[in-house]
Amino acid sequence: MITGASGDIGAEIARFLAAEGVHLALHCHRNIDAALALQAEPVVAQVRSVVVQADLTEEGQVERMWNKAQSELGPIKILIANAGIYRAERIPIKNMSLAQWNDTLQTNLTAFFLCFREFFKSIEQHKLIDPSAVMVGSMSGVWGDMGHCDYAASKAAITSGLLPTLKDELVKIAPQGRINAVAPGFIDTQMIAGVKQDKAQMRRVLQTASLRRVGTVQDVAGLVTFLASNRLSAHMTGEIVRLKGGKEGRILFDEDEIEL
Repeated sequence: MITGASGDIGAEIARFLAAEGVHLALHCHRNIDAALALQAEPVVAQVRSVVVQADLTEEGQVERMWNKAQSELGPIKILIANAGIYRAERIPIKNMSLAQWNDTLQTNLTAFFLCFREFFKSIEQHKLIDPSAVMVGSMSGVWGDMGHCDYAASKAAITSGLLPTLKDELVKIAPQGRINAVAPGFIDTQMIAGVKQDKAQMRRVLQTASLRRVGTVQDVAGLVTFLASNRLSAHMTGEIVRLKGGKEGRILFDEDEIEL
């Protein structure tokens, strides 16, 4: 099960997992056309897949989504919790509405709770031994994100609270079950399209990154695939892997050393 499979990162994760022969439940909220187009791509079409549409903040819809996916594919053994929301506009806390705060936490945190609750119930019901899950967090949850306190708080809650708790709860019902998280930094998606047009801002971003480039969806998908695999990462659980190109809080390069 990949939540948010119609987005840039979710779609690439689907392609990577399909290339490994993993059958897929492709979740989308509103953009079902993108999910269906992904399902029809050659690499995805070679495995069994089902598109499931749901508002992940609605308990009943999550339950129906899970039931539909399992009726088509059998017990879900891997959950990639990827769906989330990030608003481009920077709004300081003094100007942020309670409605925006609540909406972000519902979308980014409550949705994770509901999906993992269904996952755990199913694991116990089907007596799965070695299920795995990957949470897609963010470096915003580690560093903070000025003007996006709602997003940063939701991602911090996922990786600092939910992850270490659930990795211990999981092994009570699945002895070899694993949950890990990836915390991407600056990734080249539609989300940063506006920033990429501002070369001065891009240079400021890349001056603090050892690799002097923006991360790609392929970078994220490759790491998620590694963490999901019981063959490649069987002794990893409760880990937060930072994917940030060596980015840190100090300038490493002069502006003329950055190529755009």
